[in-house]
Order: sequence, then C-alpha cells, then structure tokens
Amino acid sequence: MKKQFRFKLITLILLLLISNIAISQNYETSKSLNKSVIVPSDITVVVSNQSGDLTFKSTDDSGINIKTDVKISGKSEEDVNQVLKAIEQFIFELDGNKLVIDTRFYKSMQTVNNRRTITLLNGDKIKIKDFEISHEIHIPKNANLKLNNKYSDVFMESRGGEVSLVLYSSKLEGASFAKDVQIDSKYSKIHLLNFMQNAELKLYDSDIKFTTCGDLNVQSRYSKIEAHKTDDVIIDSYDDKLYIDEINNLEFTAKYSDLVSKAELSDLNLDLYDSNIEIKSAIMGTFNGKYSNLKLGNVKEILIENSYDNDLYFRKTRKISIEESKYCKYEIGEVGKFILQGYDDSVTISGLNKEFEGIAVNGKYCKLDVNAGNIPFQVNFKIKYPKIDIPESVKIIKQVEKNSDLELIGNESGGKILVEGHDMKVVIK
Repeated sequence: MKKQFRFKLITLILLLLISNIAISQNYETSKSLNKSVIVPSDITVVVSNQSGDLTFKSTDDSGINIKTDVKISGKSEEDVNQVLKAIEQFIFELDGNKLVIDTRFYKSMQTVNNRRTITLLNGDKIKIKDFEISHEIHIPKNANLKLNNKYSDVFMESRGGEVSLVLYSSKLEGASFAKDVQIDSKYSKIHLLNFMQNAELKLYDSDIKFTTCGDLNVQSRYSKIEAHKTDDVIIDSYDDKLYIDEINNLEFTAKYSDLVSKAELSDLNLDLYDSNIEIKSAIMGTFNGKYSNLKLGNVKEILIENSYDNDLYFRKTRKISIEESKYCKYEIGEVGKFILQGYDDSVTISGLNKEFEGIAVNGKYCKLDVNAGNIPFQVNFKIKYPKIDIPESVKIIKQVEKNSDLELIGNESGGKILVEGHDMKVVIK
C-alpha cells in the first residue's frame, strides 16, 4: 500500500514538473507593425484579407497607412518570431495608380486541442498557442477601393470613391458610399447607411440592411434585404425575404420569396413563382405568376398576362386586364374596367367606381360576384349551363334559353357586364 502511495506521489510530482516546464517554454509577445506610402490622387486600393479584422479609416491625406496589431504566444521565442517575420512580409506594393495590399501570410491554419499549426507561405509549419491579429487602414476618402474579404469583420467609414466588395463569411459595418457600389456576398451580414448613387448586389445566404439607395440591381438567393428608400429596383430573387419601404419603379422576378413594401410605385413588373408580395400602390403594372399571393392596394392599370393558381387582392383600380388565367382568385375593392379570359377562376368585385366602363369575362367554370351598388350597368350574357343571380330591377330586353344555352340582355345604360362561356356563375347585387 505504501509503495502504491509513493508511486502516485512521484507521478504527481513528475506531472507538475512537466507542466511547469511546458509553461516555462511558452513565449508570448504583442507587436504593432506599420507600412505606409504616398499615393496619387486617382489611386485604386486593392485589398485581400483573410487574416484578422479590418478597419478602414477615411482621411484627407495623400498617403495610405496600415497598422497591424499582433498578439501571439508559442512554445519558443524562435517560433513566435518566425510568424511575426512572415506577417511583416505581407504584400504592400504600389504600382502606378494601384496599391495592392494582401494581408495573408500563411497557406493554412489548423486548430487541434486549442493549439494552432500555421503553415507559412514558405512551407514552414509552426505550432502556436494563441494568436490574434487585426488591421487598421488609413486611406484617402476619395480613393477607389476593391476589397476581397473572408472569415473576418470589416468596419468602414464613409467612402467618396467607387467601392467593390467581395465578402465571404464576413460581417461588414459601414457608413455611406458617395459613388457606385458593387457587393458580392456569401454567408455574410452587412449593415450600411446610404448608397448615395447606385448599387449592384449579388447575395447568397446573406443579410443586408441599409437606409437609402439610388438605382438598385439585385441577384439574390436565400437572403434577407431591409431598406428604407430606393429609386428604380431590379431584383432576381430565390427564397428571399425583402422589406423595402419606398421604391420608385420595381421589376421583380422571384421564386419562393416574400416582399413587403409601403411604396407608391410608378411602374411595377412582377414575374412570380410561389411567392408572396404586398405593396401599397402602383400607377401601372404587369403580372405573370404561379402559386403566388399578391396584395396590391390602389393601382391605376394592371395587365396580367398569365396567371395560374394565384390569389390576387386589389383595392381601387381603374383597369384590370387578364389575358390568361386558371384556378385563380381575384378580390377587388373597386374597379372601372375588368377584362378576364379565365378557367375555373373566382372573381369578387366589391364596388364599381363612378367612371365604370364595363366588365368582360370569357371562360369556363368561373364565378363572378359583383356588388354594383348605385352604379348603373347593363348585362349581356351568352352562357352554356349558366347560374345567374341578378337584381329584379334589371330591365330584361332579350332573353333566350335553349338547350342549356342562355342569351340575356338587360338594361340600357351604364357600363356593360358581358359574360360569355361554359358553366359560368354570375351574381350581381
């Protein structure tokens, strides 16, 4: 028993000695590195970064400076200094009106059991314990900037030059951009203030939020866009969530996407598949869609070219023309003129406006429900297998029923409600 106790005691002492030796072998240091250069006024700065967070400071100077802060610990001073030397040698090269900055100093970095193995660009493998690096770049405000960033956070002050950003698994916090901006983003989160001019966005599984923009062109997949105000917008969307308060004109092509807007649009063009759209109003619009929901407040005129299994809701409209429709539901608050070529559609019109011109429905298995109120109207029906419910006050001018065919003309003033087709149900109140 005593031997066993002595053995355990000796083992414990050896472990403590080994631990103390390991601790004593750790070497830790912090260092700040600086590189700077005077640049021409038309400079374009090209930055590639995959090693540490970036902060861009905008200045009125004619020079560019990058400060790199490093904190590192390893088992020996030699290993730590070898990594520091590699960091000091990252690319910072001026060629005419282009400055290239590439902060990467390693081929790969792996972490196992809280220890990292860095393979440097020269092929050397260094084992380190802890490692932190960040960069602060001071750049003229009006310089053009091209950034390719991966796996790190970026903070950017307002820019006066053109900006092009490629982001991968990044987080961007920025202010305003005075000129055109291009952003290509994957797996990233972006929070900005204003695009003062135009912006082109290519998004994949990314979130972007901004306040204002000029013209906006978007290709997006699995992403979320939040904005307050834009001018003309073109969006190609797949499985996205979009919230834009104010838009001038909108062209929206989407699958499996949702869009909500408080906009009073001038022009609206929609091509949808299994999407949900809610917009306050539009002056002119076109629609093509399948399996979608559209809620559009007031619209002056809208052309629906092809509609299949959709639910569409409108408030006040002057004219709705539907060239081809199947299995759709239309709910309309008030209309001046309505034209439908349909198959198994349901149309509910809650009111006719004072300038009511007429309703023309041609189809099969459709239902038309109209609340005419006090607005005068005429009726003209040519239906096989009809189901008709009209007010007794309608003055019948002609009525012919033969072999399940109905021809009915009634009233002599007001807009004409014309229904032609097969197995049609018409209710007028």
